[in-house]
Amino acid sequence: MQKKLIVLALAAATSGLAMAQSNVTIYGTVDMGWLHRSGNNGAVANTKSQNALQSNSAQSSIGFKGVEDLGNGLKAIFDLQYRISPDTNTGLATAGHQYVGLTGGFGTAIAGYLDGLRYGIYGKYSPFGNYSVGNFTSMTTQYDRAANAVAYVSPSFSGFTLILAHATNTQKAEGSMAAIHPGLAANGNNGDDRLFSANLIYANGPLNVDLDYETTKTVGMGDSRLYVATGGVSYDFGPVKVSGLYDVIKGDPNSFIGGSTTLVAGGLGGTGVGNKYDRRNWMVGATVPMGKYSFLAAYGKVNDKILNNADASKWSLGARYALSKRTTLYADFAHIKNDSNAAYTINPNPATANSVGVTGFDFGIKHTF
Repeated sequence: MQKKLIVLALAAATSGLAMAQSNVTIYGTVDMGWLHRSGNNGAVANTKSQNALQSNSAQSSIGFKGVEDLGNGLKAIFDLQYRISPDTNTGLATAGHQYVGLTGGFGTAIAGYLDGLRYGIYGKYSPFGNYSVGNFTSMTTQYDRAANAVAYVSPSFSGFTLILAHATNTQKAEGSMAAIHPGLAANGNNGDDRLFSANLIYANGPLNVDLDYETTKTVGMGDSRLYVATGGVSYDFGPVKVSGLYDVIKGDPNSFIGGSTTLVAGGLGGTGVGNKYDRRNWMVGATVPMGKYSFLAAYGKVNDKILNNADASKWSLGARYALSKRTTLYADFAHIKNDSNAAYTINPNPATANSVGVTGFDFGIKHTF
């Protein structure tokens, strides 16, 4: 349940105009559980198993969001979210999404540090979302969030919604990334990773469909374009909700893939120096609700079109028990099968580099407020 912190009455000094209200809400998630990861196959080295106590099924976070009624149907909105790590006492260390904007009859326009559209599709159509050992998101590189970004969300027309987004540099401040590219001199906006995205959504009762197209270009480099096309669909039959997604990623040898170039993406079963990037990812999943319980299952595969014997598959099983609308117990199991040149590992939080082993198990408790 979201708790109203404060309601401020704002008005121009001494004016007789109607006062506008700004409502500020605090919200968040606290997740803590046990995580075990172990095993090796393919190009994953044989390492010791690892146990940890951490957030698993969701990113623990706290946020502040608000809206001010400006009149005539126009509202100002903002959302400031911060990731927290209850297990290590590193609260507010990293930002989640951060934005301010306007919303009204024309739609919604926001600017700031924004959630990635493709990352959102993976979370929407996977039964496990983007977290826990069962997520499929960590099997492919992602822009979980993009810096220096603006986005427009259209009103819904007969179930259709369009989102358009652009980032002038997805990673850091503009003009700060030239040094990471071999031979690229620091000059103006050289090195900036510019992103363009378009996401068409259709929602009609039990049916949901997403189609997303994204392209990036590194300023100052002619062979750095990346192209991504992603589709997701789900249908809720009542006794079971089924979902699936398909993803195509193609890129030049120096294209950026979620913050790291393909030249150094070998840890992800990558392409190797000088090759173009070409992969296909697909996943199918099911969620079965049974009263306070729900059971999750998913299977997905990564097909590398450049490197031989670099494909990988992952299957996941999970269960949830709702103690209340805000508190849930969870347990998940997942296993990855790598080909001889693939090196995919278990990572319950794809926004981090904390990836170990090919078999994982987690259980814990999640509370939202």
